[in-house]
Amino acid sequence: MKDPLLSKLRQQLRETPVAPIKPVPPPAPRPAEPEEDDATLFARATRGVRPIKCDTAVITAPRPDPNARLRRAAAQAEQREDGPLSDAAALMYEVLPEASLAYARNGVQQQVLRKLRQGQMTWQAAVDLHGCTVEQAREAILTLLHDARQSNLHVVKVVHGKGLVKEQALLKTFVNGWLRQVPDVLAFVSALPRDGGTGAIYVLLKRKRPESE
Repeated sequence: MKDPLLSKLRQQLRETPVAPIKPVPPPAPRPAEPEEDDATLFARATRGVRPIKCDTAVITAPRPDPNARLRRAAAQAEQREDGPLSDAAALMYEVLPEASLAYARNGVQQQVLRKLRQGQMTWQAAVDLHGCTVEQAREAILTLLHDARQSNLHVVKVVHGKGLVKEQALLKTFVNGWLRQVPDVLAFVSALPRDGGTGAIYVLLKRKRPESE
């Protein structure tokens, strides 16, 4: 037996018109965005970033070359060589503050050098270079040697000290190198403690030849 209510609902569905399905149009294409420059991209990427405040910067300096000062001094000396004593040549004989100096030309007998070292040859004139600049020390050396030659002195003393200039015994080095360049200098040695020790030297000079009549 059919249900009369169910039959009526089926009849109504058959009689109700079905609305046609309308197609949905595709979305319109989005316009292309303009290309952004680097500054805009960087500003966008760093948006919200807080800069770090720093008032000081730590800079690590290269280690100084211990021989740079000597090379610079030698180069400067080569440019200003205009006198009898070469600074550039003198700097080749660098010495330490406490070093004992000894120099003799060929022909100087060891017995003579030993007497000079032992203070058995009395010095007759001296110059003290304490407080002198390099230029002043050179002039003082030249003056001493000139006066000694004029007075026919045989042994003189030079007090060069052991003071350091930028970790170098500068005046002692110059004196050690200068006197090797003087033909009248036969030898020199560090003095005895009573005369200055390694802060001074005895200098043996050639005797002045008598003028022929």
